[in-house]
Amino acid sequence: MAGIVVVVLATIGYLFLRPKCPQSCGADNSCTQDTCSKETNYKCQMKPIPDCCGNKICEVEEKYETCPADCPNCDDNNECTKDSYDYHEQKCENAPILDIVCCGNTVCEVGEKYENCAWDCPNCDDENSCTKDSYDYHKRKCLNEIIIPCCGNGICDKGVETRSNCSADCPNCDDNSRLTTDSFNYTTQKCENIVTHYFIDDFESGIQNWNFSASPEDPTATWSTKLEGGNTVFRGIGHNWADLVGKEWTDYILKSRFKIINGTIHFNYRVGHGAGGGTRYFIGVGSNHLMLSKQINENFYSGLAEQGMNLDQGWHIMEIRGYGNILNIYIDNVLLIKYKDTQSPVLSGGVALETHQNSEFLIDDVEIKVISAKDVIYP
Repeated sequence: MAGIVVVVLATIGYLFLRPKCPQSCGADNSCTQDTCSKETNYKCQMKPIPDCCGNKICEVEEKYETCPADCPNCDDNNECTKDSYDYHEQKCENAPILDIVCCGNTVCEVGEKYENCAWDCPNCDDENSCTKDSYDYHKRKCLNEIIIPCCGNGICDKGVETRSNCSADCPNCDDNSRLTTDSFNYTTQKCENIVTHYFIDDFESGIQNWNFSASPEDPTATWSTKLEGGNTVFRGIGHNWADLVGKEWTDYILKSRFKIINGTIHFNYRVGHGAGGGTRYFIGVGSNHLMLSKQINENFYSGLAEQGMNLDQGWHIMEIRGYGNILNIYIDNVLLIKYKDTQSPVLSGGVALETHQNSEFLIDDVEIKVISAKDVIYP
């Protein structure tokens, strides 16, 4: 009897404790085919039903309008894009419409510009009045072409612009030096300051550039300045020297204005001071003569070349050009002496003025100029 009770109790326990499928298996999803059996160990198996709105998959033929539960809204509110859903990639696509002009497709097309379609086209205005601004539809970029000529384009335009009428483009080439010729090179767009002089003296600032040595035998000898027609000039009286302080050159042009009051003056060229007496060429000028001579220490070579002339008491121009052993001497821009020194030529030195006893001369605008081979005439 006890055995029968055990069997009955076991059977009852099995009936109450045996595995069974849950009552809610798939009941809330109409897009799944649900199964539960001994073969599935009494677990729910939910298989999505294809092409069923609500299966969380946006499938072909489904779209947002017919099945918002599965498909997203792909409308980007841009009439210039073609909106669609990629069923393979499972995402929206918003492709620009390129076969028609459409403001908003992110492409700046012919007929569109910044003013009428800022959505697609950039602002090509560079705020420079010297550029022509446009959009290149082929290269899809702004063009800002420089307008030539135009003051403000960063180019000093030849034949049109100068410093005075366009300081924005043309620089000030004045280097504040009297020894250079200042100009602007339109090809290189750079200033050029070409050295034309080694020295200039108009005596308006005094005579500090000169050293003086008077002959002890001539108490009247002096160098000073005086006003001549409102212009300051250098005045030499008696036998007296005025040496240009501490300056020497090899090849150069000595040019000066002079006025004969009385007597004779030597324009000393390539002066070299030494223990033996010094070296120089000295060009003697009087009212009716011009003579080239030379000193080599204690030896004097007078009358190397000479020329008669007739100078009045007005202002005249002396110009001595030395290049190598060639000397050219001009009075009032007329070549009067051309000389080639083949015997111990003096090839370098400074400048000095020497008035003689019972003489008086006025000097002004002394220039020491740069020279080249083309500036001399060979004998």
